[in-house]
Amino acid sequence: MTIQVTQAKSSELAQELGNTRPAFAAYNSREDLHEHDPNALLLFVAELRLGVDDVDVFASNALTDHSNDKKCDMVAVTPERNKVVVAQGYEALTEKRSAPANKASDLNTAVSWLLTGPLDSVPEKLRSAAIEVRAALDDKAVSQFEIWYVHNLPASENVQGELEQSVRTAEAALSRYFPDADVDVRALEIGRDQIDTDYQESNAPILVSESRTFLVPGGFEVKGTGWKAYSTAIRLSDIRDMWANHGVSLMSPNVRDYLGVVKKSGNINHGIKETAKSEPTNFAIYNNGITILTNDYVVDEGSNTIIANGIGIVNGGQTTGAVGEMPAGDVSGLEDARVMARFVTCTDPTVLENIVRYNNTQNKVEATDFRSGDAVQTQLRQQFSRIPDAEYRGGRRGGSTDAISRSRSLISDSSVAQSLAAFHGQPNLAYNETRTIWESDAVYSSIFREGLNANHVVFTQSLLVAVDETKRAIAKIPESQRTGTQKKHANFFSTRGSNHLVVAAVASCLETIVGRPIPDRYSLRFKGNVSPAQAATEWKPLLEVVLAFTGQLADATDQGLKSRDKVTVAISNFTSMVEAVRSANTSPFNTFADGVEWDGK
Repeated sequence: MTIQVTQAKSSELAQELGNTRPAFAAYNSREDLHEHDPNALLLFVAELRLGVDDVDVFASNALTDHSNDKKCDMVAVTPERNKVVVAQGYEALTEKRSAPANKASDLNTAVSWLLTGPLDSVPEKLRSAAIEVRAALDDKAVSQFEIWYVHNLPASENVQGELEQSVRTAEAALSRYFPDADVDVRALEIGRDQIDTDYQESNAPILVSESRTFLVPGGFEVKGTGWKAYSTAIRLSDIRDMWANHGVSLMSPNVRDYLGVVKKSGNINHGIKETAKSEPTNFAIYNNGITILTNDYVVDEGSNTIIANGIGIVNGGQTTGAVGEMPAGDVSGLEDARVMARFVTCTDPTVLENIVRYNNTQNKVEATDFRSGDAVQTQLRQQFSRIPDAEYRGGRRGGSTDAISRSRSLISDSSVAQSLAAFHGQPNLAYNETRTIWESDAVYSSIFREGLNANHVVFTQSLLVAVDETKRAIAKIPESQRTGTQKKHANFFSTRGSNHLVVAAVASCLETIVGRPIPDRYSLRFKGNVSPAQAATEWKPLLEVVLAFTGQLADATDQGLKSRDKVTVAISNFTSMVEAVRSANTSPFNTFADGVEWDGK
């Protein structure tokens, strides 16, 4: 059981809710986050800790805030399915000594419902989250279960006590209902101190300031303008020692941090541990090595040492974490085991940012990086440069300022991949297996087809945006003021993957909508060079009509879109309903059709 609490200093109680801090200055400037109030702060923390690259898409599926949410504001399952986060948020409007402890105790209730309640009795808003979490646990994919209480006040001992109970509840439930799962449970009170720390870590290249001496077998140095690098090999025992003292702070320049170990043979970190245990003397030739960013280093060839002033693992975070967390009984051979290491010092801020960016491309979790240079992504970036109010990076990483002021015109890689997959008939792939789109050559080439045009990407991605904005608009209507139709829509959209299913359903009946055959749906686009925001506006009148038929899609969402047969039947039923009303209500259909074009029209 692990509880992490950041204690507040008494002098900080006089500060005005921490808003003078860099983290909260950045947070307050993020209009895209505040569209999700009262959960904006919770999403800001998720962005910092989980690496969320599209807040709107993430919020659409992860937020569970509802009058009957069973004390739970967010349930997130990471794309790798190795981590589950159950969270409650609170944002005070006036200064207080601490956050309400009863909000922390609410998490105990949330955990119980999520893990133990009979699914038919779990509230609809939480039910699809419970299904997804339990499926990941049944598959033994989950290695970390985190319980967050996020707020903008100082941390407190009272909250810590309540969180301890939620951990005990989670551990008991996992032991009883998922006995084969090997899951580490921890609770974190993420108050304003911790948020500030998380923010600084996301932007500071080197957090560990100590000087450390490494015994090395020799090496060589390469220099450039404003930088120098020394290549050598260091002992794995040094890595374990650094990890014991500093943990993930070592990886402040590493955008992924440590992903943890899922006990599957194909998992990178599990494989690192196995290599270090079974073949320690061969580790240096099996492993890709690590890159250590330092403020400065000094090589002493006489003593075969290198002294590093400041340590930040910019590449090799998975190696560092995996070796650092090896059980004591498995490390007997590490004194003689080494890993190739490159020590880098840089004084040029631009080059430094690029070092951090380009050295974080080794792990398959960031498979978008490997696609950034291919012909399709290069062409899309060129085409997007000519589309108004649109920015697409096509697999290229953003800078360290993304969490400070994310551009509202930025179209994320994940939303493009998801919208294309869903639009072209694979909503399950869009929701459950986004990373497969980037990792699998066959899947990638089927979604990002040769000749794919940026105008078509705008067409499909704007449909997903329009669906998400419609979902948000319905959610903001107080439950007591919703019409019967709005309540049905709200219930449907409370299920996970519902937004991707709607995209697939609308796309499937576009020939009916426009009243003409479409030989190649990949050529569909709006007339003119419209911006993504304008494109989303073009979809909304049509959505107002066809959302009346979402009841036909409900059965396909009960398993998170994993039943392909159910998805196929649901979309077919939806299409039949649209066909039935097309001739009776021609105006919205014809208006939309007039603004669309495609090859061969």
